[in-house]
Amino acid sequence: MKPTGYVIYRGPSVLDGAPIVVIPIVKSSNRKTGDMVQTYILRSDIEPHKAVKSGEDSSICGDCRHRPSKDGTCYVLTFQGPLVVFRTMQRGRYPDATPSEVARLIAGRMVRLGTYGDPMAAPFTVWQDLTLHASGRTGYSHQWDNPVIPARQWRGVMDLCMASVDNNNEAVQARDAGLRYFRIRRADEPVGKKEFICPASHEAGKRLTCSTCGACNGGSRGASPVIIAHGSKASAF
Repeated sequence: MKPTGYVIYRGPSVLDGAPIVVIPIVKSSNRKTGDMVQTYILRSDIEPHKAVKSGEDSSICGDCRHRPSKDGTCYVLTFQGPLVVFRTMQRGRYPDATPSEVARLIAGRMVRLGTYGDPMAAPFTVWQDLTLHASGRTGYSHQWDNPVIPARQWRGVMDLCMASVDNNNEAVQARDAGLRYFRIRRADEPVGKKEFICPASHEAGKRLTCSTCGACNGGSRGASPVIIAHGSKASAF
């Protein structure tokens, strides 16, 4: 049987130096994103749900306010998908490969950067190489305003990913920094100038999946998508 995933990075987190891994999963059944390669950024030494409990998820999520360890509104259930990926890695089912090797295997497909974990945690060259032959990508970072990120790393990741913002003030800051963003909004908040409703959202009728839309590809040109807070923790937002 062909592997369902590969370990393309083992090394220190850019965020705090702790050991992490990056694992692309080449088979996915995510209904919202569609047929995309999913990537997991995990502590290599701690099961993800335990890292949440101890606060050591900061190695892969930085200071994100939505971290479960901070009683945040993150929708990822770490004892499900991330834990399955971690334990499969521990069993040796994901062979080591370079990002460029995996890039050739997934050529022509869409890639999701950071299905779990913030792409800023891994060196930007990992993402550049992985997406070299992709048809497109999506990615989001809450670390776009983290002052400790080296400039070259910041630019390398934000050329590929959207700035995740939670309000209009952050949206203005992201625009001023030359970034496109993905904004979470309340149902009673209007869609602003140079913004559009996410086509994969409930309010847009789910007319596209992330794989067929591909608008969340970072950079500085173009409008930015917005979505109404949703999921099991939407009320907390």
